[in-house]
Order: sequence, then structure tokens, then C-alpha cells
Amino acid sequence: MKPEASAAFALRPDLTQFNHASYGLSSRRIIAEGDRLRLQIESDPTVHLGSELTRRLAAQTTSVAEVLGVDGTRMTLCANATSAAAAIVASVPISPDSTVVVLDVEYSSIRRAWEIACSKAGARLVSVAVPVPLESTDALLATLDDQVPGRVDYLQVSAITSSTAIRMPLPALGEWVEQRGGRLIVDAAHGPGHIPLPPELWDAAAVFGTLHKWFPTLRPVGFLWLNSELDVRPAEVSLTWDSSDLVERFSWPGTFDPVPRLCMETAIGQWLEWQSAGLIDDCVKLADAADQLLADVGARHTAATEFKPPRLRSFILDGVTAPQIKDALLAAGIRAWVGNGAGGECLLRLATHIYNDENDVDRVTNRIQEVLSR
Repeated sequence: MKPEASAAFALRPDLTQFNHASYGLSSRRIIAEGDRLRLQIESDPTVHLGSELTRRLAAQTTSVAEVLGVDGTRMTLCANATSAAAAIVASVPISPDSTVVVLDVEYSSIRRAWEIACSKAGARLVSVAVPVPLESTDALLATLDDQVPGRVDYLQVSAITSSTAIRMPLPALGEWVEQRGGRLIVDAAHGPGHIPLPPELWDAAAVFGTLHKWFPTLRPVGFLWLNSELDVRPAEVSLTWDSSDLVERFSWPGTFDPVPRLCMETAIGQWLEWQSAGLIDDCVKLADAADQLLADVGARHTAATEFKPPRLRSFILDGVTAPQIKDALLAAGIRAWVGNGAGGECLLRLATHIYNDENDVDRVTNRIQEVLSR
């Protein structure tokens, strides 16, 4: 672990952390900013949680939209990716004649949300098995054509899949669903602070995601972007549910803690400092190094190079089980995501951050090699 970078976080010094992509990691600067804001709110909650709050949230939304490069008038902050997805699924029109397509590499709760909505509406839900490792866009489109004949109303995909860490070819998928007469819904939980988010280039109707994974802000905070066609309301009917203003509509889901959202501008500032100092680029180089070293000891990539995200990589570990890998890493003080893929395969996912260094990569590689060689 880099001592100079690790000082920015409250991580235990004896841990090797490769799992910030699951929950995010707040920096000490943002923790201090959160404490300041909470004291401010408690000094006069009638004002700070009242009419002033929407104005402050609107300013934070503008800052987030600017760094993401999206239209701020079409975006709002929300609790997290799950709440944004719930709002979309509850709002879009679904009938017994509808067909919804969800890839089997999508996040499990998102797939479940569509299952419930389609079941209630009597709609058709098609789960498409994505070939893993994903080798080409043509292979994915051929799979879709083979498994989904006819018209489609919605296609749910991830900008970067969670467990398998595949950067999906969104422009091609957007074109595919448009040709079928449908709309593209994008889960960008692993996008902000990691990859550019140009929803217009994807022909997306809606994009939702999480901001506390790759920015150093407090958790939880998410975002929702909509094109001009969709009218999406929060899943919970609160006092601002009927507002015509998107930010106000999502600014009061009942009594809640707005501090994570109010910290976004400070978190973006710190992230921009890291980027200017070249620290984010160093993370990408470190991910590439881990990619090669783990492949050398027998791990298989989940996708070809063109589908690999900059700082999130996933590997198939043959001949072992997820509990075996979890136990081995936990015992060594290494934190990484380990689980099963849609086909039951054992997956290891690593996310590189500014506190990681070559020694961290060597540690996880050596541990994986030990388990695979047993």
C-alpha cells in the first residue's frame, strides 16, 4: 500500500484493499466535510432540511453533471443506484404485450426488479446469457438475435457489469434495441469517476448509477439521468413526488440524511486533484499489471481487451470454489470481491485505487497462485 496515498483514507494499514468498487471508500477530507455539514444541519434543521435543501442539492447536481459531461437539466441526485432503478422500473409503461430483455450478467437486484415488474404486468421477460469470456461485439449481438426474436420494449444493460467487470459495447446495444423499437436502460453503477458517461451517444432513454463507488464521497449517493421522453417518479411517494422539477422531485424521499449528496462537490474536487497528479492513470497501469500477472498464474480474463474497464478487472478461476478463494484472501488480509458468475464459475474481481501499489498486486497474485496450485 502506498503510504502517502493511504494517509488520505482511514483504511487499516495491515489490509490490502482491492474491493472499493463494492461500497466505495470515503476519504478523510470528505469524512471531515460530512461532519461539518451534519453539525451545520443540526444547528438549525428547520432551515437546513427545509426550503434551503433543494437549492443546495440543485447546486451539487450541477457540479456532478459538469464532471460527468451530461445535461444537468435532465439529471438528479438520489439515494443510490438501487433507488434510481426502482424509480425507473416503477415508472415506465409495461403491459402484457411488452418484452423486457435483461442480460444474465446484470446486477442481481436489478434483474429481480424487472422480474417483479414484468410478473405484475403479465409482460414477457427474456434473460439473455452473455458469452463469458466476451470476445466480440458481433458475438454478443448474435446471441441477442438468437435469443430475442421480434419487438423489444426495454433492454437493461450495464455500462460496466458488476461481477464480471465487462465494459459493454453500449453504442451497438443502443442501436440494436432501437432497431427492435425499444429503449435502452443503462446501469452505470461503475461509471462515474471511472469512465465517460455520454448517454446521448448510447441512445439511452435512462441512465442510473452510484457516485460513492469511484468518487471519494460518503455513502450512499446515486444519480439518475433521463432523456426527454421518460417521466420517472421516485418509487416512494413523498412530498415532492408531484414536482415538475427533476431535482426537487427526488430531493425529499421523506426524512433522510442529505450529507452524502452535499459532499459531492468536495469529493469531485479531490478526485480532480488525483487526476491532475496522474494518480488515476497510475491506477490504470496497475490494473493492467494485475491483468498480466494473474493470467500468468492461471486466471482467465472475463473479456477481450476492448471490453476491459480501466480500473476494474474480473477473472475466472478454474478448479476452485468461491469459498476457497474468499477464505484464502481473508486470511491473508486481502479484500477483493469473490463470487459466482451466471454459469457457476468462480470469479475474482479487483479494483485499483490510488493507495494500491505493485506490492499489493504481488500479494494477491501470490495468494491466488497458491490456491490454484493445490
